[in-house]
Amino acid sequence: MRPYIDIHTHLGTTINRDPVCGQSATKFLARASQSGVVAAVPSAAPGGPQARGVLDTRDQNALVAKACRDFPDRFPIGLGVVEVRHLDPGVHELARSMDDDGLVGFMIHPGISGHAMRGELHPFLEAVESRRGLVMLHVGDRYIAASEALARRFSGVNFVMLHVGSNEIGHGHAVEAFAPLENVWVDIAQHPAPDELSWGIAAIVRDFPADRVMFGSDAPYYDYRVIQSAIERAPISDEAKDCVAWRNAAELIRKYAPGWDPPTGCPATPAEWSDVSLWETLPGQPLRLR
Repeated sequence: MRPYIDIHTHLGTTINRDPVCGQSATKFLARASQSGVVAAVPSAAPGGPQARGVLDTRDQNALVAKACRDFPDRFPIGLGVVEVRHLDPGVHELARSMDDDGLVGFMIHPGISGHAMRGELHPFLEAVESRRGLVMLHVGDRYIAASEALARRFSGVNFVMLHVGSNEIGHGHAVEAFAPLENVWVDIAQHPAPDELSWGIAAIVRDFPADRVMFGSDAPYYDYRVIQSAIERAPISDEAKDCVAWRNAAELIRKYAPGWDPPTGCPATPAEWSDVSLWETLPGQPLRLR
């Protein structure tokens, strides 16, 4: 099996789901050891606790930063999370997490965080742009135009647009919006129909720049082995599969960690997870991990 680099995974806990869903760095590494994943770009889980406001966000960012320090070969860079309702204190926490903890930007989920992916994000993006950082936006098919506008406005930020091509119409709109932009990459996490010829994985590889399409797991929410299997059987060349699986992600990571090379081989299973079933799913939802 070819190696995989996961551009899109989360550490921490999402509490606005029933049941609550989350993973630690070591639980991710345990899953990686069983699925061919050699490295990942972690971000703080959206929808985490907010009883203490920005202090909770600081703890969530610190969790990612610690994972990157503890496992620098497996987590070469990391992203924080932002909450637009924190206003200036939230912007200051983002800047602190980049300056002091070494994070390179943030990931945000508009549905969970309750915003429209528009001007309310500008102060946060200004902080990232001044540091030449990276931002991941949960786009799907609902936020294509808004995300395009942000990428055009903040051309000094590199963006990864997550969950692109989630339906046939959305695929066409995403290609039109994002393919021309030099500061945009896309991931295929949780693609609902990866084998569709007109808007599945092969179409995404065909319609976006060859060096801009990447594998993302969206762990801990999703059994991402389904997407790995779809990449392996997709009617694209082995070279294209390598690009999606790991090569494109490695090149993006090196923009922020110039000396990093992907590890050879998967991580060892951490002892605490050696006897634990890691792929149990929710009743009636065969792809939703517990």
